[in-house]
Amino acid sequence: MTIRSRAVLALASVGLITSALTTHSALARSPQAPPAKRPKPPHSTLADTNGNHVADVLDQKLARGNGPTRHDVVVTFSDRSDMGNARRAVGLGHVSTTFSLIDGFDAHLTDGQIYAMAHHAGIIRVEPNVAVHAFDDAANRDFGVTGAQAAFGVTGAGTQVCIPDSGVDLGHEQLDSKAPIGWLDLVNGKPNPYDDNGHGTFVASVAVGDGVGPGSIADTMKGVAPDAALSAVKVIDNTGNGDDSLEVQGIQWCAARPAVDVISLSLGSDLPSDGLDAISQAVDAAVAGGKIVVAAAGNSGDVPGSITAPGSAKTAITVGAAAEWSAPSDYPYASDGPYLAAFSSRGPTVDNRIKPDIVAPGVTIGGAQSGSVSTYVVESGTSMATPYVAGVALLLRQLQPTWKQADVRSAIQGTALDAGPPGKDNDWGSGLIDAYGAVAEADGSSGSTPFPAHKYWTGTVPDGGSWSKTFTLGTGDLGAPIAATVTTGGTLVCQIDLPPLGCFQYAWLPDLEAELDGPSGFAVDTSTCPAGNADDCTYGRQETLQFRPKKAGTYTIRVYPAADGDGSGGSFSIDLFTGPVGGATGLVLHVGDLDGTGTTVTATRWRAQVTVTVHDALHNKIAGVTVNGIWTGNVSASCVTNQKGSCTVSQRFARKKTSVQFAVSNVHASGDSYDSSANHDPDTDSNGTTITVTRP
Repeated sequence: MTIRSRAVLALASVGLITSALTTHSALARSPQAPPAKRPKPPHSTLADTNGNHVADVLDQKLARGNGPTRHDVVVTFSDRSDMGNARRAVGLGHVSTTFSLIDGFDAHLTDGQIYAMAHHAGIIRVEPNVAVHAFDDAANRDFGVTGAQAAFGVTGAGTQVCIPDSGVDLGHEQLDSKAPIGWLDLVNGKPNPYDDNGHGTFVASVAVGDGVGPGSIADTMKGVAPDAALSAVKVIDNTGNGDDSLEVQGIQWCAARPAVDVISLSLGSDLPSDGLDAISQAVDAAVAGGKIVVAAAGNSGDVPGSITAPGSAKTAITVGAAAEWSAPSDYPYASDGPYLAAFSSRGPTVDNRIKPDIVAPGVTIGGAQSGSVSTYVVESGTSMATPYVAGVALLLRQLQPTWKQADVRSAIQGTALDAGPPGKDNDWGSGLIDAYGAVAEADGSSGSTPFPAHKYWTGTVPDGGSWSKTFTLGTGDLGAPIAATVTTGGTLVCQIDLPPLGCFQYAWLPDLEAELDGPSGFAVDTSTCPAGNADDCTYGRQETLQFRPKKAGTYTIRVYPAADGDGSGGSFSIDLFTGPVGGATGLVLHVGDLDGTGTTVTATRWRAQVTVTVHDALHNKIAGVTVNGIWTGNVSASCVTNQKGSCTVSQRFARKKTSVQFAVSNVHASGDSYDSSANHDPDTDSNGTTITVTRP
């Protein structure tokens, strides 16, 4: 949105004035981020915008004419027989790998061969075989999904999500494996899945994108629950609009499908609710019927009481949005988090319940673009955070098929990294989702995701004065951004009242600003919402500071009254995240204990489980450490230590194996080192590095 004056914002620009202008229910719509948060155009590395079957970035490279004699490329086809003909045409000597999951191969081709291949029958595209930076791979890593998938083997297999939205495009490479799907079109009545808006396709790919694609896509564009099944019901049209009754019908259709485990709702009205509106009632009825329902908090901004339906439903797992932190600084869509997204709606609900329930990655998230086979776009909003949590719920349901909404809520909220004041609050909910911790709980083991170090401060700015706080970063703390969410006290004040329409223009007062000074004493970032920092502003209740430090030393946060205000001070709180990630750095780590157990799973299968405890040189137990290891059969596994310094890996084996081994291959945390020669086991049932687990 466009901010025209400091500390003043037209409420109509976020739709909250609708109730004063109309007497009917607001249209249900996808709560996308405010215009000020609209992302930059997607990177064109893999896109083919001119339709010549050559990826744009490769087009550009070939046009320069200064590349190598041969290029390492990936070539994909719509038909396997066409792929075979093309493979023979270029000569098997130039083909490195032929894929089995898709129709395509990796080859070393000259400029002429690339252009010839682009005109071959059945060709989809030719693209460079380089590492692809997924638009949401950092989110999966930062919030524990990647670690959970690796450590516990969870993929969502055997589960299903149902998404009422704008539809779904099964022609995209992230979703084509889902066909056929359960489908209902409540807008146009078409019998086959489609998406003429794009939002539903994006949302589905975040939750269950299969990660299948040429080159590095398999590793970087995988959804949270890639093997989960999908159902979709179209309830909004090509403009992103529908009505309450369609959304209710969509929820009903999802709830009536026996195979559906999770319903993901990235839709909502413009109005705050007490949870008794029709959509929220439909959510509660679906939950009562055994479904897990995850709903967006909405993007109405940082003012209290802005949670909209169906996020206001009493039993919904309501999701706010935050930013990730570990994408490289040269990554075009890196978010210097973790910070709370300013657009993310806040509680309480109208009937004074705390919402949201959890905060998940929803800033610069990537997903599939409808109407394309292999193009991806970047979006921000609680719409993006919601399918992320829905995907985590699918992982939990895979491990615990009988779990209901209360069980999933308990695991997700109970393992979250608490931010804001201690306990659940109306800004952060229970805190940042820890997918690894939640999945570990469902597995019956333990562990947590290594987040950047967190501090919570409160303070008061005197009238006409300022407040400051210093913190010091060492060289080992430079691996994560500085991210500060400054939440100011005060109230929303009407500036322009237009009876009988109601208030037309509001301001959050007092208006406080924030500044981050580096070790040199100069400002490295400022936040002057709502007048400045348009990408991170709504009403001005929240100021956001973000900076990637390159120098160790003492940094200072200052909070002060707006320059064009009356100098009034006020109260505030700060959630500060910095390095080190995992909360420890510069330590020499080793394994301090290995314990293994075997349990019967079925008549033909048993499970081996190993708990690893990590110590530093003084034998203190260290949290936030990633442990990697190898099971018998060369099966890799990993886990992240909890606050007790321990984590657990498990693997299933056929009963014909009477015993198996697990060997620790690495122990690592940012800034730390691993001394394997110091590994030991006080129980003497292992050598500290390798342990044998016997079948029960």
